[in-house]
Amino acid sequence: MNSTTGLVMSNITHHFGQTRVVDDVSLSIAPGELLCLLGPSGCGKTTTLRIAAGLESPSAGAVVLNSQLVSGNGVHLPPERRHVGFLFQDYALFPHLDVLGNVEFGIQSLTGTERKTRALEMLDQVGMKDYAQAWPHQLSGGQQQRVALARALAPNPGLMMLDDPFSRLDKRLRDQVRDDTLHFLKRNRVSTLMVTHNPEEAMSMSDRVADMGPGRIVQMEHPEALYTGQPTRSSLRSSARSTSSTPW
Repeated sequence: MNSTTGLVMSNITHHFGQTRVVDDVSLSIAPGELLCLLGPSGCGKTTTLRIAAGLESPSAGAVVLNSQLVSGNGVHLPPERRHVGFLFQDYALFPHLDVLGNVEFGIQSLTGTERKTRALEMLDQVGMKDYAQAWPHQLSGGQQQRVALARALAPNPGLMMLDDPFSRLDKRLRDQVRDDTLHFLKRNRVSTLMVTHNPEEAMSMSDRVADMGPGRIVQMEHPEALYTGQPTRSSLRSSARSTSSTPW
């Protein structure tokens, strides 16, 4: 794999106790590309994302982000030094801060004027500028997700992590927010690693889909090839039926 790409994970293995939850996983994400890890609960996709983000240190293997080794060979940079953004299903907005304050929170290194200008710019891009003085509890789920996206992207991260971020939204709202998020990420050419158990989501958003079995990537293809071909293990069918709650 080419180390000049946005993210490179090489031969990643990880254990929880005696259980191997990630088994020799390798992947790369080019600048501006969105790669989706698709699979049922317990297949290791969330742990893989957490390792890429620096929330877990792998048992073996290496992670390179923007040509810098961030995990492996005795190195482990924490998330705050990896310059990554996060978008989770629970939005994680601060209830004691208004919308503008939430977006400003991640860009404290800027001056007050610069923070406000940048935050309003990001809110404008996600269609939430008119809600800058609103409080999180006054917003709908879709509006909260847009604010969370603006906050995640305000520091201009080198890599975005999407951990099943649309699963709490109803279908009509989910489709709209998902499309808006994809448009925003592509417009800003942000490299993105996304985790989902939803095949429709993976197919509609991704440049490539990594179909995961227990701890391993079984197949990695462009969505069209994965849909029209014969996957080794069809997450396009089986993952949608999974009801397991194992958080791996």
